[in-house]
Amino acid sequence: MNTEITFDHLNIYVRTKIPTNRYLKVFLVIVNLSAAIGLFYFVFFLQKDKPNPLPLLLPIAYGCTIGKYFLWNTFGEEFYIISTTHITYQHHYGIWKTTQKTLKYDFISTDSTNQNELTLIFINYNNEKLQEEIFRTSLPISAVDSERIFNRLNQIKIDEFGDEVNFPKIFAN
Repeated sequence: MNTEITFDHLNIYVRTKIPTNRYLKVFLVIVNLSAAIGLFYFVFFLQKDKPNPLPLLLPIAYGCTIGKYFLWNTFGEEFYIISTTHITYQHHYGIWKTTQKTLKYDFISTDSTNQNELTLIFINYNNEKLQEEIFRTSLPISAVDSERIFNRLNQIKIDEFGDEVNFPKIFAN
């Protein structure tokens, strides 16, 4: 798994890429381009005597469904920023990026896909005090990387209430 983790004093930045073989990437690009070109040829082939705009929806539907997943499996990246209370995430499909979304979470859970890889699950409590999943990473990260993330989050939480934040010192009686 291609995972890059960087830190600053308030946030953790994680970038995960889909580990696709170079030959598989070439194959997926060829299949995707040939399918798109074939659909456009089919659309223009149906334009016999008079213009028919309805077949133009076929390549658009392909690009929004199957073509999108081909791009994700070929060039997909997931980027998220974790603070102690919020998660900001964005997906990159190689050609376009989704907009960044920021959500508040209460705690992080994990789901193991196998022994060495974990999926992070960000959970929030709703008004009825029930847990609801607000975000789940789509690409798993290694157990070692998740341990680095949790250790750094704990360090950030400790530093938020440290001496440099100017909270009053509490002395025992």
